[in-house]
Amino acid sequence: MNVIKNLRSEISQKNIYQNIVFFSLVLAPIAFAAGPAVMEILVMVSNLSFLFLVVTKKISNYPSRKIFFYLLLYLAIILITSLFSIIPIVSLKSGVLSFRFIVFVFASIYILNVFKSGYVILFYTYIFIFSFILADAYIQFFLGKDLFFIEPLSKDRITGVFGDEKKLGSFLVRLIPILIGLSLILLKNKNYLISTLILLFSFPIIIFTQERIASLFLVIIFVFFAIYSWNRMLQNKKRYTLLFCLFVSIPLIFYNLDINKFKERITDTKIQLNGGEINGKLVFWSTQHQSFAKTSIEIFKKNKLFGSGIKTYREACKEIKIEYKNNCSTHPHNIFFQILSETGFLGIIFYLIILFFLMKKQFLFFFSNNKKDPNIFFLLGFFFYINPFFPSGQMFNNWYMGIGIFSLIFYFYFEINKQLDQTEHLQ
Repeated sequence: MNVIKNLRSEISQKNIYQNIVFFSLVLAPIAFAAGPAVMEILVMVSNLSFLFLVVTKKISNYPSRKIFFYLLLYLAIILITSLFSIIPIVSLKSGVLSFRFIVFVFASIYILNVFKSGYVILFYTYIFIFSFILADAYIQFFLGKDLFFIEPLSKDRITGVFGDEKKLGSFLVRLIPILIGLSLILLKNKNYLISTLILLFSFPIIIFTQERIASLFLVIIFVFFAIYSWNRMLQNKKRYTLLFCLFVSIPLIFYNLDINKFKERITDTKIQLNGGEINGKLVFWSTQHQSFAKTSIEIFKKNKLFGSGIKTYREACKEIKIEYKNNCSTHPHNIFFQILSETGFLGIIFYLIILFFLMKKQFLFFFSNNKKDPNIFFLLGFFFYINPFFPSGQMFNNWYMGIGIFSLIFYFYFEINKQLDQTEHLQ
């Protein structure tokens, strides 16, 4: 009740544009679930409100100069590589418009500094949205239709509120690190319990979606959470041993009982990794994915400095002939190879700098004595977006990019405020 009372007080003290930005952030997960059209409207309204605040100079002392420098560098790379693109109009349109999501991140960080109880409201709102979508997916699995009378995509593949789109697992696995991070920051006594329940109830649904990369990402989240909780686990061995066994038993039960054809999918994945043969040669995820990767390298060789241009893989691949068939698609299905082929040296160097920062943070988390920084979970969501190791969506796709960088809002907000607190303490 105090949270709602504080929120009402803050809303009454803020102007309409600040309130618009705040409620856009509150409703963001619903927009991601509703689809690209709703998401675009929400981002546009939020950005216009934020830009009005900037133009009218109602924003002061916004702590983002260092971040702003890197964003300007990103924009410069976008513009330069687009000008040298094989289809400049397509590259400029996709590249420049991608900046709207970065503005949304800026606007959200700003508004969290304005609404002091903002991230508390976000946590409880996001938990409710997450729980609703998860429950809706379970209903669809058991009853054949969800709460909106949407049927599964197939008998063995559920999609919940996403209908014909295979995004449910991807959506859940990108929201989970945010919920875990916020719960560890906000909740004192029940943070580990809430985080564990989120992981346990999410795992079966993500398996039901048949999104293999989403399942793999959830395992990665679990590993990070187990390391973060290690000291607590040592103090409560019986409880956490039971929870650990429950989590591990889920895929084992699915595999042994072949629930939702899980055993069959594991076998198919092994064959796929062996180039389509039972004892074949190991390939990069599949013969098709390896074909995309080799094609990307060949495109890069022809346009080493600036690449072929953003969103031009589908055209550039037509001129590449390799030993594999069907080497063309809308994108290479891997972020690293997409950046390599479409932005060349200029883009890949910038990408590797960001990747180095992420890997350094994760390395320190694993091997340092202090494993009590919840911010690592917010970085996980972003890592899932730009990781070079697994198949991925189109980097500049509006939905994929929007939800991919969404967790950066919370990372930068808490990181900036942590630095401000340290500065004030020193003074």
